[in-house]
Amino acid sequence: VTVMTFAQHVVLAGAVKSAEAKKIVEEVVQQDKRIRSFKNELLVGDLGSLVKDTTLEAKINAALTAAKGVASVNLRWNATGGRVVLMGVAGSQQEAELAVSKTRGIKGVKSVKSHLRVVPPKK
Repeated sequence: VTVMTFAQHVVLAGAVKSAEAKKIVEEVVQQDKRIRSFKNELLVGDLGSLVKDTTLEAKINAALTAAKGVASVNLRWNATGGRVVLMGVAGSQQEAELAVSKTRGIKGVKSVKSHLRVVPPKK
């Protein structure tokens, strides 16, 4: 289980063995009253190997870091069995769409679930 946090927004990602475990993890995290928003993207079941997921996350890191127009420092991601969850802040809708597009274009990515919030830079 990966708990991704950014500016008091939380996304759970990864896999658990049962629906009961998913519910327990969610209940524990939601006890923190500082959380402004919460999404549970945990998948139930055995969904692949840690080595493949770690390799895929490294490919995502390389792609988003190299992408012009994407501030990868403001993003978080998790891969589980080829299913990717993105979260964080994009400065524009275009940046959010580019991050999703770049991620989808990586070999091994089966799906992308985006929890990117668009927050334009302050002037």
